[in-house]
Amino acid sequence: MWNICSFQFNPDLVIVSAGYDAALGCPEGMMRVTPQCYPHLLWPLMGLANGKVAVILEGGYCLKSLAEGAALTLRSLLGDPCPLIQPIMNPSSFIVDTIMNATTALKDYWSFGAIRTATGAEYDESVLTGEGHKLSYRFDWTEPKPLKYPTRSAFVLNEKEVFLALDKELDQLNLTTSLSVAKHRVGLLYDDVMLMHRNTTVVHPESPERISNIFACHASFGLVERCHRIASRKATHEELRLVHAEEHILKMRNSERLGRKDLGNLEDRYNSIFLNNHSYESALYAAGSLLNVVESVLTGECQSGVAIVRPPGHHAEEDEACGFCLFNNVALAAKYGIENHDLKRILIVDWDVHHGNGIQHMFDSDPRVLYISLHRYDYGSFFPSKKDANFDYVGNGAGEGFTVNIPWNKKGMGDTEYLTAFTNVIMPIAYEYAPELVLVSAGFDAAQGDPLGGCKISPEGYGHMTHLLTSMANGKVILALEGGYNLTAISYSMSLCTKALLGDPLPKLCLRDVADESALESIRDVLRTHSAYWTLLKPFQKILPSEFPIQQGKYSIIPTKENEIVELMEKLKVGPELVDVNANPELTIPDPPISAGG
Repeated sequence: MWNICSFQFNPDLVIVSAGYDAALGCPEGMMRVTPQCYPHLLWPLMGLANGKVAVILEGGYCLKSLAEGAALTLRSLLGDPCPLIQPIMNPSSFIVDTIMNATTALKDYWSFGAIRTATGAEYDESVLTGEGHKLSYRFDWTEPKPLKYPTRSAFVLNEKEVFLALDKELDQLNLTTSLSVAKHRVGLLYDDVMLMHRNTTVVHPESPERISNIFACHASFGLVERCHRIASRKATHEELRLVHAEEHILKMRNSERLGRKDLGNLEDRYNSIFLNNHSYESALYAAGSLLNVVESVLTGECQSGVAIVRPPGHHAEEDEACGFCLFNNVALAAKYGIENHDLKRILIVDWDVHHGNGIQHMFDSDPRVLYISLHRYDYGSFFPSKKDANFDYVGNGAGEGFTVNIPWNKKGMGDTEYLTAFTNVIMPIAYEYAPELVLVSAGFDAAQGDPLGGCKISPEGYGHMTHLLTSMANGKVILALEGGYNLTAISYSMSLCTKALLGDPLPKLCLRDVADESALESIRDVLRTHSAYWTLLKPFQKILPSEFPIQQGKYSIIPTKENEIVELMEKLKVGPELVDVNANPELTIPDPPISAGG
């Protein structure tokens, strides 16, 4: 939730007061943040302020965790991928209370996304039933306050057994953390052969110029020469059988030999499909070339990948073509990773404006693939108009909870709504899932100006979404082109994604103060549904008071405006009375404790 606030603040500079005394092993903080976690805390901040981030060392008193945490932080600043960490789950109830209290206090000043609020008696009732968050005020004070603190021999030390156990745990973490970096940061796939697939009867939005313009834009930005070019290839029959029925493959193959009339008859059997005698070959190259990108990333040749391919794939079902898609490129890539590289957790993020019905159906009972789709739904009236594209469909059997649909029920959603969904839903679930590979069904038909999508994502917005995902899977993120039909919008949008993968500073965003209410309603529906499956969602679904009650007790008078701070200082006379030092020249100010830094 916090990161949407930082986007709204839109800083010109980010300064990180980097104390490592919350790190595992530090006797001062007695916390358990692993050194490997610090790059993940820094990574989203690096997408702000055009990349202007300064990390300033503060505290940290366990030398081993301090050194490792600081070194890993520096690696992130240099552009190395975040190390893999264990799934993040089951947050402490104390942390949850703190976050919810802070959200309550700040929600009138910053948008925290899809929080639920209630007023008066309704809120009180929600607290009694357990649905509401009970605000907690606590301030422990040991009296009397010492007049002097020791400044020598005052270090906090762990007991010997505790020290040895923590030291062993740190050693194990350091030994098992892979810091490997691929030879090439980004692999790029493009081949003119995929231009051969075109509609020969009418002008069609899924045109060959889509990929040629995207590639030309990459070249004009100097991105092609900065990427490693990956060779194209056809998918084999055996590979296609990983996700498609034999009969479907043969029908597509037979299209190579059909005349125009028979091709028309074949097209009419499907929903929104066009074919020519080169369509099958182009589809083989689209699917097979993406497999080459997957192979390059999983074998360590490239850290990440971009596949400028067509025809698109996410609508193609196991046994039929659908929605401009002949073979399901991304679904095949996921199954290839499972079968050929023994992957156990693959995250597919589908930000095409249309729901990826084909991908969902191929993996809806398979927990090895977590499918998350953001799409226009319009209460079921938007293509492909499937009921199971709504928020309440979560998968089947062993895959229950591993299908996450974020449906927009009106047009016009833009950067604010998509980043709200990312920060509230996608990233928390992704961190709990801890994928080994991230595949993006990268359709750009939700871009501003697209003739089919009716949404308003900027090229910069796509770049920021890509940056957030690159904290996952040790940076193993692959984008495969799906839809997108405004040639200018898709060219700039995919280029910004590639720049994000290359680690270029991202342009600043201008988000609205509050996301569209229809979008927030959808996000709340998703959170409520999936809190049954993901522990990072459930604790934060409690109802908050719509108005922050300022408690007039001894320790919790809260300022609501800047000019109230001075007045507040006078009110907070807790413990010993406040003393005017100037009025008593003989009074000495005690030295601060040496262990209080950071």
